[in-house]
Amino acid sequence: MRTTFEFEFVTTATPAQVIELMIDFSPNRPHRWPASSVEAFEVYRLSDTEADIREGQNFPKLWAKWHYDWSEPNSVVLTVAESDDFETGGFMSLTAAPRDSGSAVRGVWQQSSKSARGLLAVTLMRLIGRRSLSSYYKKVYDGL
Repeated sequence: MRTTFEFEFVTTATPAQVIELMIDFSPNRPHRWPASSVEAFEVYRLSDTEADIREGQNFPKLWAKWHYDWSEPNSVVLTVAESDDFETGGFMSLTAAPRDSGSAVRGVWQQSSKSARGLLAVTLMRLIGRRSLSSYYKKVYDGL
């Protein structure tokens, strides 16, 4: 099953802060993102505009190897390179535009499942993904 949706939120973080947090691959990354698992986090390759990492969450227990690309200004695209639960090529993108003293951020989430656990996650995201990702990202970014 494939699910695609768009989501938006407004934050007090600037576009530069939005991108900086998305591409912070330091050992502190899992602590800056509350849903991230410390155990699942690993950096394989990091360059000026790209990274290959492994990250996931503890509940539900999901992980993926992601390719991050931030070569376009104020934008980051995360593409699934490998996962037990999601098809390769699924992605999420965030693009931040200046707004007042912060940013208006637009996201796109698209994933396809390849396991029962992935099917459950993709189905859940189809139902509540737009609202939950908007709320989660706003909370993280407003906390900077």
